[in-house]
Amino acid sequence: MLYYFRVAHGNFGDALNPWLWSRLAPEVCDSDPSRLFLAIGTILSRRVPAEPMKVVFGSGSSGGPPPLIDDQWFIYGVRGPLTAARLKLDPALALTDPAILVRRIRLPAQKKIHPVSFMPHHQSAGEADWGKLCARAGIHCIDPRNEVEQVLREIQQTELLLAEAMHGAIVADALRVPWIPVRLYGHFMEFKWRDWTESIQVPLRLTGIPPIYQRKAVSGKGFMQAFKKIAASTGLGKAKWRHFPLTASTEREMNESLRALEKLAATRTPCLSADQTIERLEARLIETLCQIRQDWQRRRFHPPYRTSR
Repeated sequence: MLYYFRVAHGNFGDALNPWLWSRLAPEVCDSDPSRLFLAIGTILSRRVPAEPMKVVFGSGSSGGPPPLIDDQWFIYGVRGPLTAARLKLDPALALTDPAILVRRIRLPAQKKIHPVSFMPHHQSAGEADWGKLCARAGIHCIDPRNEVEQVLREIQQTELLLAEAMHGAIVADALRVPWIPVRLYGHFMEFKWRDWTESIQVPLRLTGIPPIYQRKAVSGKGFMQAFKKIAASTGLGKAKWRHFPLTASTEREMNESLRALEKLAATRTPCLSADQTIERLEARLIETLCQIRQDWQRRRFHPPYRTSR
């Protein structure tokens, strides 16, 4: 049974799970709740149910408490070296994000019609009308809440991707589309980006762009955000509370952010892993996935997780 994070409004990275595994490993998409298949996503946390068997293939962890690993965990690989270290696993279990296996799917050929595209994080997409804003800057916007096929098509049609959505960058890299990482809002998770970029041997050079807020804080929610923002500024509460907007962005602030995106696309050297690296990682993932499929059918999983000690 697939285990992944489900977002009500949709999110490309999470939605890749049923789309990709139904094509590459239909066995793991069964409805048996006694065994879970964990692959694409930052999902290795203590939220994972304790009772079922967990088969892990390339998932990542975040900065929170790691899961309590016992004999119900069968870890064939994780997203990258930072996740392996956090879970105290053998470094050899650091694979890469399995979303790169979109390379194994025969996608319709696309013409390059977007010189530059911007793909926000799914949480950022609700903070502003990024479609209209990007159009003002001559940049195409890829909405991470759209259907998987549409997002894939738009990435293929892009010459350069500015990505706040990490799985936008992952798939772009897999499909050989140059990308540049962008940090706008407080929910950007640098840990998971470094985990992945280290796995593909690409230095992470982040550029911060001032966020844009078009959604105004209202009623009780606005007062609560104001309280949390003040608390965070004094060292209380959560660090991300510092990023809560109290007012909508002005026209001048929006223009400054859009100019910053334009400048970034024009001046920053794009990222792209080496062809040999992505091919080697793809081959290793496929070999591991074949083993998982055999084990899934036999209901005998190996190897158990290996610690770094």
